Amino acid sequence: MLKRTQKFVLIILIIYLLLITWQFVTAAKDGAGLIPTNGKAVDISVMLFFSIQPNGWNENIISLVMMLAFVPTFGAGLLIYCKNNNMFGSAQQRIGYHDFVKGGIINSFIVGFLFSLITSLYQLALIRVFYYPFFFKTRPLKLYIGARPGYFSTNQLIDLCSYVTLAAVGWGIFAILIFSIGLFVAKNSIYLVLGPCVGLGLTLLSILISMGSKFWLFVSYSWFPFAVLAPGQFALGSRLPPINSYLLFMVVALLYLLFAAYLIKLWQQQKRRLG
Repeated sequence: MLKRTQKFVLIILIIYLLLITWQFVTAAKDGAGLIPTNGKAVDISVMLFFSIQPNGWNENIISLVMMLAFVPTFGAGLLIYCKNNNMFGSAQQRIGYHDFVKGGIINSFIVGFLFSLITSLYQLALIRVFYYPFFFKTRPLKLYIGARPGYFSTNQLIDLCSYVTLAAVGWGIFAILIFSIGLFVAKNSIYLVLGPCVGLGLTLLSILISMGSKFWLFVSYSWFPFAVLAPGQFALGSRLPPINSYLLFMVVALLYLLFAAYLIKLWQQQKRRLG
């Protein structure tokens, strides 16, 4: 059973890697005409990297949905499986629900963080080796906002480092949120699709609510998942975030963590009452 699971995980990772590679190949082909023939230093590599991020003009919806599904599954899927199948019921009682949940939180964050970080580094490596070297510029503020809906800095190096780091942290936080919701899910099959359902559901809700006043625009951004999964990439309904992208990231991350903490505490209380 374990070997079959390992083979399944390996196949999924290979498919994901091929999708990421194909996404780069397609984007590089579209941007081939931008490569200078005289070796002039340009910022097309940075532009290409952001074009293959969520909401970029070369985004890949399939790989994004796969990531939404498998990051929480790889992080804490085994713990959820054991919970639902009562395999480690005695072990849970022996180590305590606190340590059981702690393991789920740590595993979820580490897998989400590393999955995102490795994906970004792989994309950067593909661009550097097979497309064009990276050169960084400070861009005019108006041009920069026009190129990307939210912003961290007009310095591309700082922005690139900020995006890669915060996106990795954001995926870790999102995985913790899905794990906390998964504690109340009794079906393993439902947990497999919980990430895409929650992520896309919150996204749709944010888009609908953002059509209201400035207050509702702030509310819609405050739980918008891609404010942490792809910080600075989205403008809901073509309306920019009402606050700086750093602050928006912290607001959404804090809200997710508080909600996850509430669900975890509620689950522990229910388990203690049941004995």
